[in-house]
Amino acid sequence: MAKVKPACRIRFDKALCTGCLRDVKACPTRAVRMVDGRHVYAADLCIGCGECIRVCPVGAVKAVSSEFSPPENEVPVAIVSPVLYTQFPGETPENILKGLRYMGFHETMDISYFIEMFQCAAEEYIVRNREARDPLWPLISPVCPCAVRLIESRFPSLLPHVLPIISPVGLGSEEATRRIFHEHGKKGSPVLYYINPCPNRMVPEQPHFHQERPYPERVIGINEIYGDLSRYLDRIRKEPHIQSCSNPFKYCAIETRLMWGMSGGEIAGINSERTLAISGLEATVAYLEKIESGMFQDVEYIEFRTCPEGCLGGTLTAVDRYLTKNVVQKMLLKSGFKRHLSRSNILHLYEEEWFSAKSDSLRGPRRFARYKPPLSIEALQEMDRLVELIHGMDCAACGAPSCREFAEDVVRGEASLSDCIVLRARGLAGDRNVGKGKNEVDVKELAEKFGLEVAAGADGLNRKVRGGYCGDLLSDVMGKAAEGCVWLTIQGHQNILAVAVLREMAAVILVGGYQPEAETKEKADKEGIPILLWHSAAFELAGRLYEAGVVK
Repeated sequence: MAKVKPACRIRFDKALCTGCLRDVKACPTRAVRMVDGRHVYAADLCIGCGECIRVCPVGAVKAVSSEFSPPENEVPVAIVSPVLYTQFPGETPENILKGLRYMGFHETMDISYFIEMFQCAAEEYIVRNREARDPLWPLISPVCPCAVRLIESRFPSLLPHVLPIISPVGLGSEEATRRIFHEHGKKGSPVLYYINPCPNRMVPEQPHFHQERPYPERVIGINEIYGDLSRYLDRIRKEPHIQSCSNPFKYCAIETRLMWGMSGGEIAGINSERTLAISGLEATVAYLEKIESGMFQDVEYIEFRTCPEGCLGGTLTAVDRYLTKNVVQKMLLKSGFKRHLSRSNILHLYEEEWFSAKSDSLRGPRRFARYKPPLSIEALQEMDRLVELIHGMDCAACGAPSCREFAEDVVRGEASLSDCIVLRARGLAGDRNVGKGKNEVDVKELAEKFGLEVAAGADGLNRKVRGGYCGDLLSDVMGKAAEGCVWLTIQGHQNILAVAVLREMAAVILVGGYQPEAETKEKADKEGIPILLWHSAAFELAGRLYEAGVVK
């Protein structure tokens, strides 16, 4: 697969920045640093959540939006989320779509019908998952691209849980592209603009779930068009006889779909009682950690939105999220909730795999973001010594989100000890040397030396051991365990093998007398990753490995 340059979703205004570092500390994927008074932004680590924009007190962090200036040979199409309608209380969706066409969009595509299609398809997938021999619970919504990217970056073991159904935006985009080619032929090339409530493109630059599908290649924030659209709406209200400059697509807004942008709006249209709706970045991370540890297997479907209150709280909306939430609730009270599409027609499309999204759950994380070279056991020990030496408060004055990230930057040669104000104040900002690696041993030698029982994966006993790591939280292990390490854990489910494969570990050691599940053994044999057993506490084995240096 060709390497694709990641798209920048945010930009920093140095003239406005006060250096408060709130954005550095708020980023969930540590994509932002402050170096020499300027922001350094790793675009390939950004998930587009907009949290840096939300916490900046002076507006120095802004979203990167597409300019709307299509050439003559392009047919601009606005893909419209129901969130846009909530920004104009009392205004009809029809007039809002008409206003967009006055602004220069040749066509508008409301996704309300495709929302209902998606919900019906999700229902069917849930039903068939119940009937499966080994149902996978909970299923996770693929709708919020920020949540999907967060899973790819920090919780890749949960990728198989993401519902493989094309999102409503994808379904609407495909239909819009088809209709443009049908009506205009080769006279005009369709260009899809998504009117977006957050600084996000709808799919990763190297697609994970949506291969060979048309998606909006350009995004415009709701707040950027709000002023111009308001003026056009004023004109439409004063001159109601005005006709639209182009015939809209037949897919028009459904008022009951306004709740789609509100947290819980997605699961409200899915016929399952075992569902959850989680909103807000902090809550999303917390619940993904719980799912990864094996909780919520009695829940069938979880809707995640990284923005507070759902998409209504997106950083690129123009109206307060609580006011728009009230608009949605009043509209629902007035119109009620009902379906407009035939379930039998949806099931026919489902059987034809019209909703199917192909995915590769093991390769997704490596496509999503760059991975730094793994650190040796000595380098990790040096990081621990630095953190202990600093004994700081994660002030971020050095430009890194926390003391541990700063220590890693120092060990990797990307920062200097003199950047730390604590070390400078103590006169400890001199150079430090990181120890060199020692001779390696293989897993077989390690097992024999420490009396470890081989439970599975015997074909991989010749793997070289380059370090060790202790931990039971899979996301933590994914982010910190080094290549070639032995992993000490009590987890025996098959997800540990997915992590071991992705991090290219030497072996997994189950401690405390825990045993691997049958599926785990089978997968270990298949992947050639040894599973070793230690019947005493992890503390004891870790101490012995550390004392022996893990490697000779």
